[in-house]
Amino acid sequence: MNLSFSAHIGTMTGPTANGDIPTSKFLNRLTTFPAVSTGIEAVKSNPVTAAPLAVAKRTSLLFATPVFPLASLSYFMLEPLIEPIMKKLDTVAHDSLSRLESTWPLIKEQPEHIKAEIEYLVLLPWTKSKEQKDYVSSTYTDEYSRCGKGGVRAKGRALICTQLIVLSDGLLWIKSLLSGGHGRKPVAVKSGR
Repeated sequence: MNLSFSAHIGTMTGPTANGDIPTSKFLNRLTTFPAVSTGIEAVKSNPVTAAPLAVAKRTSLLFATPVFPLASLSYFMLEPLIEPIMKKLDTVAHDSLSRLESTWPLIKEQPEHIKAEIEYLVLLPWTKSKEQKDYVSSTYTDEYSRCGKGGVRAKGRALICTQLIVLSDGLLWIKSLLSGGHGRKPVAVKSGR
């Protein structure tokens, strides 16, 4: 009996009385996701995980082979009771995958794209804070250069103008959120003196 790791991924149970092997819609669909199939291939090809898989396969064959005739006999006796439950569980799991796909379409993407999206989301606060710091800094520099590069008075005037500009841009952004613009980036309003 030669069983491989991926040969029984889509199989729900053993062969039925007529020799057919019922398949699981859930497991078949799950293995179509690029991240899952890539993960399975990575586990099978990695020498660190391939060796324990081979040992587990040999051990299960060693212990399952003598018990299989007895287990199959009891399974065939219980098949009419178990089969409807297994089909219902498979259908529920398959429908759950459909809902998951419609809620998060990202899971259908390639693993590299998923990794890039996660990195983007993790680094988003740092990126946005850096953008805002650069925006405030450039606004202050522009206002300071307009104020004549004087002493404390020019710096104070530039600081107040910068605060008003940033406040105005923030209010425009909130207005766009409330009016259904979904947070479009506000257009910077510069005073033209």
